[in-house]
Amino acid sequence: MESGRHHGGADRSLTTVERAQLLARSIEVVEGDPVRVIVRSDRLTGIRLADGNAIAMDALFVPPRFRPHHDLLIRLGVAVDESGWTVVDGTGRTSVPGLWAAGNVVNPRAQVITAAGDGSAAAIDINADLVEDDVRIAVREAAHGLLV
Repeated sequence: MESGRHHGGADRSLTTVERAQLLARSIEVVEGDPVRVIVRSDRLTGIRLADGNAIAMDALFVPPRFRPHHDLLIRLGVAVDESGWTVVDGTGRTSVPGLWAAGNVVNPRAQVITAAGDGSAAAIDINADLVEDDVRIAVREAAHGLLV
């Protein structure tokens, strides 16, 4: 079996258990900060680390870094959780009255189908909220003799 390599990354250190699991699968852990991929003849051949060392490889996996793009929501004052994701109830309602959010601004793992479902749930709740407002206004107008 060809030995794989794993870069621990600057964001988080591996636990002893994670390191043992990788080594048990013949995945070598390489410490260091990658700064450049090495490509020869349109083929990945390695990676250069900040310390100048080159590590030979023929495959590289770079995991996505999920972060919410919610600057507008933050400016509007929505509550966020400890990881920075917009906090909503089961229908997508935020902490700001009249404001709903759905999709991967709320859930970093939301794929298109999940985001669409969350958006649909929010739309249903928005519609119900608007109908309640219409009824409330109609009742108020009727009480003041504004309706015929």
